[in-house]
Amino acid sequence: MLPLIFSSSLPAERRDELEELMFFNPQQGAHESGINSSIRDYGFPKIVQEGSSLTIGIEGRDVQTLYAFIERSGNPELVGVIVYTRTSPDTIALLHMAVKPEYSYSSGYKNELVVVRMLTQLRKIARRINGIHKLSIAYGGKLITRAEV
Repeated sequence: MLPLIFSSSLPAERRDELEELMFFNPQQGAHESGINSSIRDYGFPKIVQEGSSLTIGIEGRDVQTLYAFIERSGNPELVGVIVYTRTSPDTIALLHMAVKPEYSYSSGYKNELVVVRMLTQLRKIARRINGIHKLSIAYGGKLITRAEV
């Protein structure tokens, strides 16, 4: 498997890549009900520039962004993004997730398990946050039972 590198920072000059991944992803149609449910429940995500970095923001919410990269020829390729927030004293919720189509389960690099590895990283982050014991994920318009972290 190719090494997956995680960061909470993305340089502002990579805005076009982030826009394409988050808002023009050709796989959005397959996940429309989940996307709409998350937007209805938590708000619409937007790209926010903070200094020389980009993050995803949702008005009225304190959200965090996690980017996933695969290193190729010295250039980290943006392959995924997760937006999450603390929804209660003991729970982190995954609000939005996007993966570059060629790294999804249905395409070329499906053996890279990018989605699974991103969720594993989010679980590791949740374990490091004081008081967090559960992770919830909205999927297909339904909230998956909170998993213990």
